[in-house]
Amino acid sequence: MDGKLYRKGRMHLATTADELEIQSTDEVGMNTRYRDIMLLSRVIDELEGISPVTVEIIENLFEADFLYLQLLYKELNGDMETRITATCPECGTRSQVHIPSLYEDMGLYKDQG
Repeated sequence: MDGKLYRKGRMHLATTADELEIQSTDEVGMNTRYRDIMLLSRVIDELEGISPVTVEIIENLFEADFLYLQLLYKELNGDMETRITATCPECGTRSQVHIPSLYEDMGLYKDQG
């Protein structure tokens, strides 16, 4: 957004009204990516004092932040498993990965001070 780090916010569970509202907009059409942007702007109530969270705010997030919010939304709404099986492309070792923990230690976002 403006280069500021936001760590706290509030998101509510999606309601039928949230889903219906975005279905009726012309922008969504067949573009599922834009649908997700609109849905996140409806269910994210606040990002550290920013309220309302608009479509424009979601559109200007870094890709990693957008993906994190999509995963969080899906986890909160029961749309996904929180663990996946990943296979190493080098050695073929299979391991369980807890999806939310993938974002816990992103060096890019560590405090510099």
